[in-house]
Amino acid sequence: MRLSLKTKLSILYLVGYMAGSLLYHTLAQRNAEPFDPMGAEIEANIKHPPVSPKHSAAVAKAMHPVVKALEHAGYQVETVRNGEVVMVTIPCSRLFAPNSSTLLDGAPDVLRALNPYVKESENFKTILAVHSDDTGDDAYCDRITSERANAIDEYFYTRNGQAETGIIPYGLGSDEPLKANTSIEGRAANRRVEIYLVPTETFIKHAH
Repeated sequence: MRLSLKTKLSILYLVGYMAGSLLYHTLAQRNAEPFDPMGAEIEANIKHPPVSPKHSAAVAKAMHPVVKALEHAGYQVETVRNGEVVMVTIPCSRLFAPNSSTLLDGAPDVLRALNPYVKESENFKTILAVHSDDTGDDAYCDRITSERANAIDEYFYTRNGQAETGIIPYGLGSDEPLKANTSIEGRAANRRVEIYLVPTETFIKHAH
């Protein structure tokens, strides 16, 4: 069966289009900017590095001992990203006095059990998020949560002999409440610190 000239041209056009598309995506991947955790939004940081569906269960299983150890230390612990990422939640009242960004004298006792994981930057990327209730205007909430995040970051920096920990701090203000800010209990729940332990590519590789 002989193909018409129109059909041949259509095939050539399709082949050329597919080749050009493949070349474009290959070059785009080569020229793509590397992921910058310090400049990324928190949601993107929690998702990076990604785990393939094939290895997700193995990574979640490898993170399970971390969950158990932190629960044993007395923390409120849960997992996100299908169990691949561990999140510790600490009420701000355990670390800071009201309207203060200076750590309480007892704060090191609260944070101490996290130190082995925070300093283990080869296996974990640590993301630190501080939240507030909606008392005060947006500028105040943003400022105090940022200052509190920096204070916790500084604690771990000092605790590790002034060695960089790789913590990525975020002051998120009042934008992500857990409960309505209409009661004392609700506002207290919203004033919180969240510490995410995200497995690195090294951890992911060794987990499967």
